[in-house]
Amino acid sequence: MSSPLSSLIFNSITAILVSKFDVEPSSVTPDMALSELGLDSLGLMEFVFAVEDAFHLRLPEDRLDPREAGITLQRLCEAIEAQIRCDAESPMTAHA
Repeated sequence: MSSPLSSLIFNSITAILVSKFDVEPSSVTPDMALSELGLDSLGLMEFVFAVEDAFHLRLPEDRLDPREAGITLQRLCEAIEAQIRCDAESPMTAHA
């Protein structure tokens, strides 16, 4: 993880995977692809929604499409961090 925020985001994502999707905590690594989580397509979308809800944001599909092959948890963390920074820079439009 490149920053303290990335580590915090990754730990939060891991907690969601463990508590809501019964993923074994020891199997979760930053380079793990979303496709390796053992979730079907509906479960994958539910996971993304749970992450968005946890961080109070929406990830635009142009930033991260969970159906795209090879998306890793690290890339998900980076997309969340970028969206947090974007929302912080434009607080008037963040929740419009």
